[in-house]
Amino acid sequence: MKKWILAGLFLMAVSLFAGCGKQEQAAVKPAKMVKVQLIVPKTANAGTSIPLKAVVTQGKEKVDDADEVKFEIWKENSDKNSSMLEAKHDQHGIYTAKTVIKEPGTYTVQVHVTARKMHVMPKTALSVN
Repeated sequence: MKKWILAGLFLMAVSLFAGCGKQEQAAVKPAKMVKVQLIVPKTANAGTSIPLKAVVTQGKEKVDDADEVKFEIWKENSDKNSSMLEAKHDQHGIYTAKTVIKEPGTYTVQVHVTARKMHVMPKTALSVN
């Protein structure tokens, strides 16, 4: 009788461990990258309103739920003296802000976008006359 009990316990243990070894792995698709198209005029006049626009997408989808979108602007060779502007969400993944630059020169405009656990920071040049 003890042999039958031991054999039954052994078979239950073997089947329990065999079931653990057959776990199926779920296919995980990598998330598509968040992309940002930064739209800033190439040139602007000092003292006038300058529109800044960022179009945020992920694949073919417009991103309307970005956690943060800010524009950073600094004069060439003076990146320690930058200014940050909070962007406003318009619609269809478009985020905008406006700025006025009073001093002529070459500036860098960089947008900081945090969306869907990704951070993207494209930049472009702006010449102010």
